[in-house]
Amino acid sequence: MKRNFLNPGYIFSALSCLALAAVLSAGPALPASADAAGGTAKGKIQYKDKTVELEYAYIITGPDMFDPDQTETTIILSPTDLSDRIAKCESQSCAGGLTEGMTLSTEDFGGTVRVVYWVVTNNGMTQYSGNTDASALTLTADTPEKKAGKMSVDASAAEGPKIDVEFDAPLTKAFKE
Repeated sequence: MKRNFLNPGYIFSALSCLALAAVLSAGPALPASADAAGGTAKGKIQYKDKTVELEYAYIITGPDMFDPDQTETTIILSPTDLSDRIAKCESQSCAGGLTEGMTLSTEDFGGTVRVVYWVVTNNGMTQYSGNTDASALTLTADTPEKKAGKMSVDASAAEGPKIDVEFDAPLTKAFKE
């Protein structure tokens, strides 16, 4: 079938498609994480021969494993969007189970607050856990619903990771158990 490009209906349809494309392309692009339940992270983990660029941030809470009357708060930083996976989890350990990225929290060691972190790279094959003094973590927002700030650690002298990340993490899920 031969098309008549001078047909007014065909010209109108083509112009409508072009106009729609122009309108859609003129609008601001939404960031990839705009519809995610998580927040944003910007920075990286360098550990051994691997660098992980972090893009997403989440907070999960639940009972502390040693004292169920206390609430444990964990920040999860990941290169990929984990919001759907976290939403499906029924336990904190499921939500914190990463193959790339890191978790961090603070713990009181007999009156001394330390930043506790766990780094995982290489599809879960390379891991490192450590702790450092509270000065490595600077929070600009610290509420039960949101944690934002920066963490910088260089544990390379102990064959550990170098971490430099800024994050803005909303509470993604509060676990009951």
